[in-house]
Amino acid sequence: LYFFDLKVVLLSAGLGKRLEPITYSIPKPMIPISGKPILGYIIDDLKKLGFTDFCIVIGHLGEKIKQYFGDGTNFNVKISYVEQEIFSGTATATKLAKNFVNDSPFLLYLADTIIPKNLRNYIQNMINSNFEINLLSSQINSSEIGNVGNIEVKNECVSKISEKTLSSKSNLAWAGIAFFKNNYIFKMIEQLSPSQRGEFEITDAMNLVLENNVKIGNFTCDGYIDAGTISGLLELNTFILNLQQRTTQNSSNIHYPVYIGNQCTIGKNVELGPSVSIGDGVNIGDNVKIKNSLIFNNSKISSNQNISNSIIDDNQNILSLK
Repeated sequence: LYFFDLKVVLLSAGLGKRLEPITYSIPKPMIPISGKPILGYIIDDLKKLGFTDFCIVIGHLGEKIKQYFGDGTNFNVKISYVEQEIFSGTATATKLAKNFVNDSPFLLYLADTIIPKNLRNYIQNMINSNFEINLLSSQINSSEIGNVGNIEVKNECVSKISEKTLSSKSNLAWAGIAFFKNNYIFKMIEQLSPSQRGEFEITDAMNLVLENNVKIGNFTCDGYIDAGTISGLLELNTFILNLQQRTTQNSSNIHYPVYIGNQCTIGKNVELGPSVSIGDGVNIGDNVKIKNSLIFNNSKISSNQNISNSIIDDNQNILSLK
């Protein structure tokens, strides 16, 4: 199997509840960092590996995703869309891509997740393994266990997956990527009952796979960034900015890495950085300091402010790390 023969299903339908109210007006995967939406970085990462055939499952504000990416021609990939009209979970979203996948192997990717290092190796190992289904996991701090899908492993195989529970015995989290060598997972999704959260979870479908004595392989990566939280978004912002700007000299008022979009107005005595991404058409008043923050397109920052560890949108909504 080669990457360029494979299909990718990107789950991009969610409401982005952990980032409200910012996600009331922008779908989470379209949050812009350094001039490009998160989903753009994911598609670029996968395109570099040779993946060219994408199905994006859209839902909440999905038209904004469609408007930006179109059929993929401008990005040298092929993109089709299916729409999740009722937000009933990741399994339902995955099932919508059944006709796109057909009998082909496919990569499933949660569109708020970035793997910072060695993505090619991990995906290569998943594709080359003997298991029909493979998951990518990552070690996490025990304090984060209740926020993630937890993977319990025995002899390199997954023994159990639990969704956002404090009772897990494992500090491995699902890193948002799975590889399926066939379409067996769709048969399992058909048999699902709603979870305690009232949703049909892809993790529950994988547990059904295990109950049917089909093995699931586990591959562990060095870490992933969950851009569905404030801290994750700010971490992703810093990661992307550092990746793009390793050489710029600091000046008295700019401490790199900093990205400034087009047609911005910046007042007097403004200090920016480090780790600041400013979208297009942003207006910043006088005597403002901004560090470790993400400022969306067309935002207005009034004078005499000190902003740090924050995300600000064009409706003046501010999310800050507590």
